[in-house]
Amino acid sequence: MSTRVKKTPLFKKSLHDLIRGIRACKDEEATDKYVRSAISECRQEVLSQDMDVKTMAVLKLAYLQMFGHDMTWASFNVLEVMSSPKFVQKRIGYLAAMQSFGVDTDVLMLATNMLKKDLASSNHLDVAMAISGLSNIVSPSLARDLAEDLIKMMNHSKPYVRKKAVLVMYKIFLQFPEALRTSFPRLRDKLEDPEISVVSATVNVICELAKKHPKNYLPLAPQLFNILTTSSNNWMLIKIIKLFASLAPIEPRLKAKLIPPITNIIQTTTAMSLLYECINCIVSGGMLSKEDEQLATMCVGKLRIFFEETDQNLKFVGLLAYNKIVLTHPLLVAQNADVIMDCMDDPDLSIRERAVELVVYLVNTDTLFDVVKRLMLQLIPQSRDQVLPEHYRVEVVRRILDMCSNNTYSNVTNFEWYVAVLVDLVKITEGVKDIGAEIGVELQNVAVRVRSVRDYAVGASARMVTDKDVMIKNPGVLKYAGWIAGEYAIYLDNPEIILNAMINIEPQTLSDDTEAVYIQAIPKIYSQYAGTDRIPWTHSRAQEILQLTENIVAYLEKYSTSMDIEVQERSVEFLELFRLIALAIKERPDDNSDLTPPALISQAMPSMFNLWELNPVSAKAQKRIPIPEGLDLDEEFNAPVVYSESENEEEALLREQIMKQQQLNSGKNINSAAASTTVNAKSNKSKSTRDGASSESEDEEEMERRRQERRRRQAEDPFYILESDKVASKSRKQRQDSSSSELSGPDDPMKNEKLDIDSIPIMKLEIASIAAPVTKKKSKRHRTQPAHVEIATEETFGDENAATGVHPDEAAQRRSSARATSHKKSILRVDARGLENYDLDSPDEDEADRQEVEKFKAEILEARKKAAKAAEEEVRATHIVVKKKKKKAKVVKKIKKRDEKNDTPTEMPAEEEKTDEKTEEKAVENAEGQET
Repeated sequence: MSTRVKKTPLFKKSLHDLIRGIRACKDEEATDKYVRSAISECRQEVLSQDMDVKTMAVLKLAYLQMFGHDMTWASFNVLEVMSSPKFVQKRIGYLAAMQSFGVDTDVLMLATNMLKKDLASSNHLDVAMAISGLSNIVSPSLARDLAEDLIKMMNHSKPYVRKKAVLVMYKIFLQFPEALRTSFPRLRDKLEDPEISVVSATVNVICELAKKHPKNYLPLAPQLFNILTTSSNNWMLIKIIKLFASLAPIEPRLKAKLIPPITNIIQTTTAMSLLYECINCIVSGGMLSKEDEQLATMCVGKLRIFFEETDQNLKFVGLLAYNKIVLTHPLLVAQNADVIMDCMDDPDLSIRERAVELVVYLVNTDTLFDVVKRLMLQLIPQSRDQVLPEHYRVEVVRRILDMCSNNTYSNVTNFEWYVAVLVDLVKITEGVKDIGAEIGVELQNVAVRVRSVRDYAVGASARMVTDKDVMIKNPGVLKYAGWIAGEYAIYLDNPEIILNAMINIEPQTLSDDTEAVYIQAIPKIYSQYAGTDRIPWTHSRAQEILQLTENIVAYLEKYSTSMDIEVQERSVEFLELFRLIALAIKERPDDNSDLTPPALISQAMPSMFNLWELNPVSAKAQKRIPIPEGLDLDEEFNAPVVYSESENEEEALLREQIMKQQQLNSGKNINSAAASTTVNAKSNKSKSTRDGASSESEDEEEMERRRQERRRRQAEDPFYILESDKVASKSRKQRQDSSSSELSGPDDPMKNEKLDIDSIPIMKLEIASIAAPVTKKKSKRHRTQPAHVEIATEETFGDENAATGVHPDEAAQRRSSARATSHKKSILRVDARGLENYDLDSPDEDEADRQEVEKFKAEILEARKKAAKAAEEEVRATHIVVKKKKKKAKVVKKIKKRDEKNDTPTEMPAEEEKTDEKTEEKAVENAEGQET
């Protein structure tokens, strides 16, 4: 006998069965197949008329939605479950809505009346559930329609509902800020609610609102201060203190009132969270000034307790508080340097980051070396498996640069050590983006400012230029290393190696900015190497320099067609210069009779770069230069040149005439013929050839024919803008007048005389007459560290003390601003931009519009009432007439029956008839009143 297993219907599968089925799947493929079948079953179940089956299907879909499966297709079915009269089913519907509904869900417009009905329910559980669901699905339209209902719920008899209503108002304010104005009095009253949970919820809402616009909530300060001094609830005290931290910067008078109670809490409380919020309120609220030494000492002493605990969170918040106090009292924080330095070795990366931020303010001349050493160790992974985040490495490098460059390198006593640190940072941070440029800026700044360490900085830069690993892993520093090597080429030991390293780089290997710097540095290094007088000029030396020059020419030719305009311009300029140098070297005799290098190498090129020393200039110096009197920078220096069709024709005709003249004089020198024909075409006063004079009339006819043909083509071209003859002749006349006025003034006696070009004197320029610059030879003696290092100050205009030491500090500020802009987005993702500029004190701009709308609504309502009253009276009159007729017919019929029975007609008395009519009328009126 075989037993048949009864199959369970699909709609009988519960959530527990679904979970068991998912857990029973052995692999991901089986799980996906099972989930797809379950969703298919749910699609059938939500169409069922049985509300229990539909509710269970929605519950299963809500569970699957947590795994990432879409259930937006069931939004209307969720709304049906939400409208169920049963609390259990309604709760499941609200749960699914909170998970799947969004601001842009279509069915939300259908939920307004349902939510209003639930908010007006006599069951406080239904009201609370509606409030909870609304907090997750509220949209601007729902917030606008339900704001009044929720404001009424803030006075509900149940504290449970009042608390939820107060909390959901914050979500209403985010979507509909205008509700804040109407609900603010009710919100203020809730601060004095007899139930402590309602007061705590109100304080939470006001605390969040005050973060965006704290000025609106200053009138609540007396009530909040009363809660601060009377409440014993730590969590509510934390919120109150946070709120006062937002209000204190706006109202400085709060400091005198808040310091005593907050100090009392700091000295008596044992709750670490409340202790931190009290200290944070004093610091963030602007209550801790440089004169409050005793208060700062108490705060710093209490914060040290945080580092003695094993809780990592306490260490983190303690470092946050120290970072704020160190701005006003660095010496007090420096007394706890031991615990801060210990945090730098903490395994928690977030604690190490906060400690690195703080240690910058604790260094001095004695501790700088040790602190920098410990920070550099942070950049080296302790094991092969440890991978340091890139942002942490960047932050550590920036902190090292800030510490050393602070206050124009006041803490650095050994600049050779600092340059070595910068070189080590370049090697340690290989592969980190954008940090090489910041290290290069600092190396450049040291080389320019500190002359005593300039030769060491140049040597370090030269080694980086020739290092292929730096080029591949940290190319950002090469721009500044190449600049240093070129600007101070006199300190280079082997300039030919640097030149070969620069010119042997393939295009597109470096950035355009770096290539432009290299192209500018190559002539400087070449001038120092080829023009030195320490190496005698011989035939072999000349061949060596010639080969190097030709290599540089080949290098510049590659970049002469670069897409970057800066690279192209520099390469083209220096390309012509090096071609002239190569030509000058080739023209020298090969018999060693002339043992001097060409003047272009020995005198001209050094004079281009070595006449003046480059000094640091203040960034504000340009603004201090006074503007000369009479200078208007908004006025054009010259009138704009008007290009017309006639000018283009003149150029074309001139070009054609030159080509014809060249063909006629083909036996002569082409250059001289071209020059003579150019002068003939422009002035018509120079000599012309015999054939040209005879064919002058023919040329004019040919030119006129071509001019007409060109105009015909231009007229047929739809993309060519024609110019009228009047405008063309006018512009031609203006150009002729302007050119003649430029050549000779109105009173010029030579105005009518011929221009004698041969009479213009020519100045003979002797390159040998230019004094050769004095070259500075590099000292080979061993450098000793001086007791006092001279740091060059910046050149400025006007007040000399106003810009001293600006550049390093500005670089540090830029690094700080870069850190500030790279903050992380809040995980709460609450968009409160609508509350930032909403001011309760400002007049309501829409008040007049609202009053007009309300007046219009009142008029419409009054008209509707009158119309309803008139219709009611008409219906009542009609109803009475019908009732009277029916009553009379009934009485008449009864009398007729009685007469037939008695066979005698009787008449009804008039008084009795009237009495019956009155009784009937009164009964009808009573019935109509009950219906109404």
